[in-house]
Formats: sequence, structure tokens, C-alpha cells
Amino acid sequence: MQKQIILSVPSDLEYLATVENFVDILIQHFKVKDPELLSGQLRSTVNEAFVNILKHTPKSKDQLVTIYFELQKPSLLIRFPDEGKGMKINGYYPPYPKKLIGTDHLILTTLDGELRGYVENERSLKLWFKKNVKDMPLDDILQHISAGGMGLSIIVKFMDETRFILDEKNRHCLEVRKSFKDVG
Repeated sequence: MQKQIILSVPSDLEYLATVENFVDILIQHFKVKDPELLSGQLRSTVNEAFVNILKHTPKSKDQLVTIYFELQKPSLLIRFPDEGKGMKINGYYPPYPKKLIGTDHLILTTLDGELRGYVENERSLKLWFKKNVKDMPLDDILQHISAGGMGLSIIVKFMDETRFILDEKNRHCLEVRKSFKDVG
């Protein structure tokens, strides 16, 4: 049975702890081996997503940021809609042209690998992380790191699925899914 919970908070960093604490209430609905691990992963995810919304789609403090939580046992789907342009790939914002569908792109280089995006269709970009298996000298690593965006790589590492989608209401949306059978 699917249940949806909607959390709306003012567009202000002052409400970050409220958003983080809300996930601890949610995980009580799931039986997992290590609730502290799950809590840390979900808190980090909502933290990074909320901060990104405030940073990339600035709103006045009296406007709301709405987060949708769908409990689809044994998983949780979280949607973070925003008013931004979406993820730019090869000079294009969503909806992506047909020539980009089925292509893979480097989004960001991190200390331990690459954040990559695969254009699934004109409205969806699936993010994944390619771990760097070779050791790199620290100077080389620092030259390849992009400024900003590290939070997105954290989200991708903690969640089982991460996508940017252009939803049915033509809002840009970060969508993440966590399966609880693998936690703990």
C-alpha cells in the first residue's frame, strides 16, 4: 500500500533541522537492521537536497519548499520539486532533445570517482556514481574537482536511485528512492 506524506516548510535555512528531523519520524514505519545508518543517510540526503533548492532556486522566505515522501514498502520515494531550470546537459535543459536520449555524461568529478548522468528520455536524467578504482596523487585529484555539487554525489551514494525529472506539472524535480531491504 502506497502512502504519501507532504512536508512544506518556509524557504529558509532556519528550517533545515525540521526537514532533517522529519525523516526520523518516517523511518519508524520501516523495520530495518540499522535505523541509525538509515537515519544518517536520509538526513544527509534531505539536507543536501533542501540546501540545493534554496541555493539554485531562490525564493523569498515566506514561500514554501514542499517535499513529497511516498512510502512504498519496502522503499521510500522522496521528491523535491523546485522552480529551477533542471540539469543542463551539453548545453540543453529539459526537455532534452532526442539526440541526447540514451547518452551518458560526466556531471562532476569527486575525490573518489565521478558523478555521471544518463539521459533516459526527454524528461529524465538518471544519476549514478562511478567509483575511481585507481589511486591518484592528491594534486591530481584537487585539479579535477568541480566547485560545488558535492552534495549531489553524496545523495547518489546514499540512495538506491537518483533522478532529475521534469514532472507531469512541468516542474523540475530531484527524485530519490531508498530500498530498506538493503539497509543494515
